[in-house]
Amino acid sequence: MKKFIKSHQVKIINVAFLIGGIFIGSFGYDAYWEYKFTSLENEEYTFIDSEYNEYMLRRIEPSDCDSSSHFIDQANKIYSCNNLFDTYYSEGWKSVGNDCSNESITFYFDKTYYIEFMTVQNFIDTSEFNSMDKINDFRLSFPYGENESVQETHYLVNDNFEQWKDINKVVDEITFEIISYYDTPGTNICGLQEITFYGKDVDETTKGNS
Repeated sequence: MKKFIKSHQVKIINVAFLIGGIFIGSFGYDAYWEYKFTSLENEEYTFIDSEYNEYMLRRIEPSDCDSSSHFIDQANKIYSCNNLFDTYYSEGWKSVGNDCSNESITFYFDKTYYIEFMTVQNFIDTSEFNSMDKINDFRLSFPYGENESVQETHYLVNDNFEQWKDINKVVDEITFEIISYYDTPGTNICGLQEITFYGKDVDETTKGNS
């Protein structure tokens, strides 16, 4: 054994250094990324506390909403449009009637915002997802005054993952109008779990320039 160690002494030393280097490198790699994540968290809190935060992209919560209908179950649980932006992924919104392609929801904001995009999500719970008519095509309307509006048509994939839709508009209200839906046997009720808007404040002088 001693002869083997002596004859392979250089190789053994090199292997020992290699193993040690891998261990130290792995530790250093983890420490580096832990430092980076901590720095990012601190930087995020700095942004939140910054006086310039009003011009940064963030979640914009509507101040109110109105829907053409909302469902109330036998336990008097209300599935209103207010559930769509409550941040708790609660009951969500459900329609009433035999054809939800006539349903619409209008979101009102407390002032004018630049809305960059929105995320839309069907019901997350599998049993509830399977029991609903899911929305397919929908139209977004953005009023700019008494006689003028802009409309865009979008569609949703028939799944329960969060779906991203670009908006890039300066608005103070948005109407979500259902055009068509994926027909689920045994139900006529459409519904959504959550709608979230992301945007930022706008300077008064930039209104109308989008």
